Amino acid sequence: MTEGADVQPASYLERFVALFNTGVRTHDFSQFLEYFSDDAVLEYDGVPDPPLLGKPAIVQRYRDDPPDDQIRVVRWKAERDRITAEFRWNDIPEARGGCFVIDRRGEKISHLTVAFGGPATRCFK
Repeated sequence: MTEGADVQPASYLERFVALFNTGVRTHDFSQFLEYFSDDAVLEYDGVPDPPLLGKPAIVQRYRDDPPDDQIRVVRWKAERDRITAEFRWNDIPEARGGCFVIDRRGEKISHLTVAFGGPATRCFK
């Protein structure tokens, strides 16, 4: 990825999902994790885990408990430096995946919130 804030949201989201899915297939999330700023926060909504503060904590989480299902985006929207997307699991197409909210600082993720299951309306208010 090149530096700068001029990356279009659709391209950014496409690359984000592609790198995530590549990580799932190869068990190597290093390129995906490069997307996170050093001071990034990763939160899971609907999971009783505390937020992960800082890139080292996020990297450790992906090392210890890597995701094992690829995703596909079914709808999304962008506002300024925020991208909100509803996703489904590729392996279980009928299952409701959830949604995620990416807050960007330039091309880096400064905050990622992932909400599993339930209606995606909480992401699309």
